[in-house]
Amino acid sequence: MDAVADAVLVCDGQEHILHLNKAAEVLLGWTREELTGQPFSVLVPQRLRTWKGVPLLQHLLDESLSHVGRPILVPLRHRQGPEVVLEAVMGRTKAQDHGRIVLTLRHISVMPDATAEPLDQGLCLHPWQLAHPGPAQVPSVAERLYQLIFEHAPLGLFHFGNPPFVIACNENFAEILGSDRQRVLGINLLTLRDTRLMDCIRATLQGKHARYEGDYTTVTTGKVVPVRALFAPFVDENGGVVGGVGIVEDVTAQRRLEEERATQLALASTLLRTAPVGMAFFDTRLRFVHINDALASATGQAPEAHLGRSLPAMLGAGGLHLEQFLRHVLETGQPLERLELSAQELGLSGPWLYWTLSIYPVRAGDGRILGIGSVVENTTGAKRAEQERGRLLREAQEAVRVRDDFLTIASHELKTPLTPLSLRLATLERKLERGEPLDPAALHHARQHLTRLTTLINDLLDTSRIESGGLALHPQPTRLDVLIEHVIHVTETLHDAPQRIAFHLPVRPIEVLGDPYRLEQVISNLLENALKYSPSGGPIRVSLEARGDVVLMTVSDPGIGIPSDQQQHLFERYFRARNVSTHAYGGLGLGLYICRDIVARHGGSIWVESEVGRGSTFYVALPTLQASRALAVPTPEPRVH
Repeated sequence: MDAVADAVLVCDGQEHILHLNKAAEVLLGWTREELTGQPFSVLVPQRLRTWKGVPLLQHLLDESLSHVGRPILVPLRHRQGPEVVLEAVMGRTKAQDHGRIVLTLRHISVMPDATAEPLDQGLCLHPWQLAHPGPAQVPSVAERLYQLIFEHAPLGLFHFGNPPFVIACNENFAEILGSDRQRVLGINLLTLRDTRLMDCIRATLQGKHARYEGDYTTVTTGKVVPVRALFAPFVDENGGVVGGVGIVEDVTAQRRLEEERATQLALASTLLRTAPVGMAFFDTRLRFVHINDALASATGQAPEAHLGRSLPAMLGAGGLHLEQFLRHVLETGQPLERLELSAQELGLSGPWLYWTLSIYPVRAGDGRILGIGSVVENTTGAKRAEQERGRLLREAQEAVRVRDDFLTIASHELKTPLTPLSLRLATLERKLERGEPLDPAALHHARQHLTRLTTLINDLLDTSRIESGGLALHPQPTRLDVLIEHVIHVTETLHDAPQRIAFHLPVRPIEVLGDPYRLEQVISNLLENALKYSPSGGPIRVSLEARGDVVLMTVSDPGIGIPSDQQQHLFERYFRARNVSTHAYGGLGLGLYICRDIVARHGGSIWVESEVGRGSTFYVALPTLQASRALAVPTPEPRVH
């Protein structure tokens, strides 16, 4: 029996299962051990265990006598749960005590030739007979055409009766399920595990159309298939539902494409939304259809607020200006690239001060323009960097110019005292060689030139010390009024200008905590400048007075004055006012720069008041000795300029 290809099931006279072969185990899903000794009714659905008042097996035996050799359609329970309609050929031995009932079982054939018993409702031999039940007839031409369409349709097709047993299917349907037609035919669709699919079958048997979409797990192979199915009822000539048809499509490839499309859309959406450049798209009416977060932030409104609106509606007059560019691209089909715009001309305020705009036509596959795309770069940083580079270049060029001017002036200033000093020393040398008496005036002039040269060199050295932070102070109580008198005397002697400097002595002595040498340097520089820039003569006036905790010294001259726009730069290194001739008025432009640093280190301040053609007055304010001690002001830290 195990060698027989067909499934064979043997029962005794009391309808208990005695034996089943290997083919029966495969067909029914039960093992020999599970069924041996069990009543045949364990394989019969509950509703069919009795048929017309007698056990189903007995009824089938009675029917087989009238259909000798012809299969009978019989539903049995598969071990995995679903009901399966099988073709059964039955026989019985005549022994009274040891009678045997033998069933040969197989799947329904693709073209069955079996009686519908015991299910005389809903199980017809051919699908086209569902609407016209009755004796089998030779198919018509239309029916044969239907058979051809059914078999060769590119979709999966199957028919089911009422009750809903699968009675026909094409090869495509079996392939979608990963099975063969013999294993699919006869399955009861209301015994499947998929409740949504069973709901569709019930709706169809109620005369309704139904739709199913999802991942279906087949009962024959366990294969999971993404499918889309449509169900329609079959009705007979009286309007009764006698079954239905299912059209099934394997949507695996379509779902994969949809997932890839969703992924691509998500990637594109993420790119558009998070791109560091601004992006926007417009339809042919120049209305926003998309704008990313970067560009929306530049307009100061949410992306959703732009959709369906025009540029003028969003940006006003600035939008009209931009819309002209979009319209030009829409009308000509030619892109515009790298247009430079500013937020000011667009009437916008925000972090995007400068824009670079590129506009492109968006075309369909046939070349039609579907809309306009725009890419906007925020060039604020680049523009500022360009402006900064320009500023630095100008400053560098100015520094080079100042350096060249300084070198020219420095060489001139150093050479000016050296030449006459060299000549006078040569004259004195010849007189000494000849034993001639020396002229005191010649020695005096040589000493003047040497003093001037020393002053220039000291200024250069002090500037270097200030820059490196090495200009040190040695403060001590100092009579400022006495110091001023001393400097005036020395200055008048060097310049042969007695009585030209007038000093109004204070009523009481004035003391400060300062470095006498550095304060003398400040006073001397102010007096030298006053004399130098007053070529027409006139008195130089110096005053000193105490005002509370501050000592105020002024030096006034009737000289050429300083232009107002130049006064704020007067204390900068190497600066010389534009109304000063290099050749007429010597100097390196370092004196006032050094004075400002010295005064600041003493805790004071220096400033000027001047008018062109009416002279200048320099002010120096220093804390008194008492104020410095009371505040315990430390020596100011050197400043690097």
